[in-house]
Amino acid sequence: MPRYTPNNPRSPLLDVIPKGAARRDVTELHVHLGGSVPLFRLWEMGIERGIRGVAGSYEDFISLLHRSAKNTGNLDRYLEIFDTVEMIQAGPSAVAEAVRIAINGAYRTGGMRKLGPGGEGGDPDPVFAITKLELRFNPMKRTGAMHTRSGDTVGLYDVDRIIRAACESAEESEIAYRGGIQTGLIFCFGRDLPWEVNRTLAEKIKHWKKTHPKVIGIDLAGPESAMTLENPADLEKMAEIYDCAGDEIGRTVHVGETPHISLDTFINTLKALRPHRVGHPVIAARAFWDSGDARGLELLAEKKIVCELCIHSNLLTKAITSIQEYGKFLKTLDDFKIDYTFSTDSPALQLTTLAAELEYLLESGSATPEQVIRAFDTADRSTFINMRRN
Repeated sequence: MPRYTPNNPRSPLLDVIPKGAARRDVTELHVHLGGSVPLFRLWEMGIERGIRGVAGSYEDFISLLHRSAKNTGNLDRYLEIFDTVEMIQAGPSAVAEAVRIAINGAYRTGGMRKLGPGGEGGDPDPVFAITKLELRFNPMKRTGAMHTRSGDTVGLYDVDRIIRAACESAEESEIAYRGGIQTGLIFCFGRDLPWEVNRTLAEKIKHWKKTHPKVIGIDLAGPESAMTLENPADLEKMAEIYDCAGDEIGRTVHVGETPHISLDTFINTLKALRPHRVGHPVIAARAFWDSGDARGLELLAEKKIVCELCIHSNLLTKAITSIQEYGKFLKTLDDFKIDYTFSTDSPALQLTTLAAELEYLLESGSATPEQVIRAFDTADRSTFINMRRN
């Protein structure tokens, strides 16, 4: 993916900065904690905690975790290294540190157009600053698996303490930046987790939403191949889990990113889970392109569901086949009057920033400054941070 260089000093991103302003304040909605800690810091966290399998070659570690065209190609391959990341980030102190690093990185480097090889900032003139950030992760995958003599698998760390540590770390970071950035936490259910684990997490979310304002939303993430929700019984169970988390919370869902999800399953999932937003809903556009079936797009428009788009990761997983097809995707959403936002998904693991993603989109001609500005405005309106409940 192209990066900004001094040979191209006039970035097209300058066209999205309000006239007379030095920079633009931006809201980013779709960022995974597991992909938001720079690789060099993940390496240091693993070494400090004595994580087995991390203390090999630093170069090999960077090569393994960096998500690129060489080691991805579909969603399952894209996600395969997250077990390592979640192991490094296991426990209250590690989660707190990861949240703090992710917020720092978003504020300091989100508007930069290039990074160093380990993910450190390398652009002295950022074009915007991320001032509202939604971070998402699965607390159950940060408990550290422990196998008992009886054969059971239990969490080594207490999930309530993990959630509290994440909330407090977000608050402390906001204090440090003197209100320069606001953060909210979205907790993800896992397509690859047992029902009872997801149900337990829903109960925890319901409790912590009442206790702490940093808990703002729920999501369903993980490999779509692990659980498609095509089976009506499975979909009913997941709807019950969403409802268990309570109505006073923002709802989003990853669905329709891969061929594992049919258009009918995509539609049924949106109807059952009733999300405000949806991540990577490519199937809706592809069904329209391939067979003229506009039902998915029409549902998104009718329900005013905002689409969370992540440029580089959508290309790495082959959800979108090329940057030119990305332009076609955006045009299709525009034609159906469907709102969308741009995010990085896993900026640290992809060695990218939101500025670099958008610059690539603009330089390729796949988006216009007007589309990017509209996406910024949509993100500001549709964030779950300070969301007003009915």
